[in-house]
Amino acid sequence: MKKLLYSAVVLAMTSLLFGCSLEETPLSKFDESEAYKSSTLVYVNTVASLYNQLNSRFKGGDDNYNYMSEFTANVLFLPGRQGDWVDGGKHQNAFLHRWDPSTDYIRNLWNNSYSDIALCNASLKKLEEIKGLGSLDESVVDSYMAEVRGVRAFYYMWLVDFFGRIPIVTSPDAGIGDVKQSSRSEAYGFVRDELCEIIPKLAEGKSQDVNSEYYARMTKAVGYAMLARLAINAAVFSQDNWNQGQFTGGVAKVEAGVTAAGNAQKITVDGRSMNAWETVIYCQERIGALGYELATSFKDNFKTGNESSKENIFVEPMDDNVHRTSDTQVTRSLHYNHASTIGFSSWNGTAATVHALNVFDYKENFDKGEFECEDPRFEISFFYGPCSVNGVTVNSGVSEDKYPEGIYVGYAARNDFSTDDYSDPWGLYLVKWAGVRIRKYEYDPTTSGQNYFNADRVIFRYADMLLLAAEAQYRLGNMAAATELVNQVRSRVGMPDVNGVDLQSILDEKIREEIWETMGTRGDMVRCGLYTEADEDKYQGVKHAVVASDWVYDATGYTTVFPIPVTVLSLNSNLTQNPGY
Repeated sequence: MKKLLYSAVVLAMTSLLFGCSLEETPLSKFDESEAYKSSTLVYVNTVASLYNQLNSRFKGGDDNYNYMSEFTANVLFLPGRQGDWVDGGKHQNAFLHRWDPSTDYIRNLWNNSYSDIALCNASLKKLEEIKGLGSLDESVVDSYMAEVRGVRAFYYMWLVDFFGRIPIVTSPDAGIGDVKQSSRSEAYGFVRDELCEIIPKLAEGKSQDVNSEYYARMTKAVGYAMLARLAINAAVFSQDNWNQGQFTGGVAKVEAGVTAAGNAQKITVDGRSMNAWETVIYCQERIGALGYELATSFKDNFKTGNESSKENIFVEPMDDNVHRTSDTQVTRSLHYNHASTIGFSSWNGTAATVHALNVFDYKENFDKGEFECEDPRFEISFFYGPCSVNGVTVNSGVSEDKYPEGIYVGYAARNDFSTDDYSDPWGLYLVKWAGVRIRKYEYDPTTSGQNYFNADRVIFRYADMLLLAAEAQYRLGNMAAATELVNQVRSRVGMPDVNGVDLQSILDEKIREEIWETMGTRGDMVRCGLYTEADEDKYQGVKHAVVASDWVYDATGYTTVFPIPVTVLSLNSNLTQNPGY
């Protein structure tokens, strides 16, 4: 018998609509005619709840899109601090690319994504039924359906990125036996066509406007941003073989092949047929025409009350009163004593890698008390050097006679601080204080709990679109246009113009501008042949906790996608494992 998925979303809608437990309102007593009698109720009961699920994929533990994109890349990591953050080696293995088909956060990511896709499919089925009744304006129902398809396309875009060969499920009535595995190019084509079809139907209202009915919803600009992100990676996603070395070996090795593959892709949106790079530029221009632009202040995009940002295109709403949601991704970075002095609790975890510090050209000399960086985005993005809060010096809590003050020692960041190498007073100090910490989103001590914030979390931002367009212009040979776009972003923060750009300099600018934000670092690295390569933090022989595994160079590129979870394969014989696993 087929396992139907529709009933689950009806139950969820029942709870949402009436604000009570499922036991109090059994499905047999649910009056659907009340739930769908107006356009507002139709939206509440078929669309709104999907955003709650979508937002949950950006925060929390280790099975969300941010973690898989950023912590497997090269700018952020969770060092094993002896008693803290070893966790069986899972975080170090994520950074060193030593996962396997049984890895829990990979399994959870797959399951949660497809669970949410099932909810989208159920909502689309209900909207089709409502449309058939003719009781509501058909254009209103069509716009809701486009919005739901946009949410579903968001999930599929990341699944194509993460897993390559995936099932495309569009019916809530599909049973396990009906689910077939698409090639990566077929899955990419599905997402591409979905986005191109729905963009004309999406509203032009501002998603980042708390006074708009479209606040934190799929709008036309969000659709263009998704298409730009898909198109920039089209040269990768359109390839059914990714493990033959074509995405390994560094920028110089892969640049020509990726550029040619992007030129070969055809994408038709708004009646215009373009290659992948032209599509990226077109989407950036359309977003600009819809009223998005660089904010005067870089910092304003991440401050408490950033709901009116003219730069943020799509956000996870964070408001302690109206959109109250817990997000541990932020608070788990600071040292305990630092956070408590601010008025929060924290877990002394996430730090910037040495590679990230080098990209920022950060300078540090602990003995001389020198901690400085020319780029103002560094101070906005990180806590670094001596820690004080409102004139109160933060106590180190480690070695009071030798190192009484808490000072973040950036260049001492390591993937692991073993008990053998870090057991003396200075070593123990580094265990707790090595690595600069996340500062980008403003901490608000007036909120009701340690993981609640009043600064919306950025998913897409116009500066990212400018830098994607800069890469696209570069790949098309338009060097002056590419340089001008990069300089727009640099000038906003007072950094001097550059006289020219290449792929590496554009990627470095993206790190300086977007670190800890847009979940694009992993895709950037794969596209430019860097995801598999050694760097300052991961290399042959790098130390790690005993429970983690050695970094091993992947010359084929099989690790540029994750394995399909073994539990999924055991349930469906139609699916086969990705190569290399």
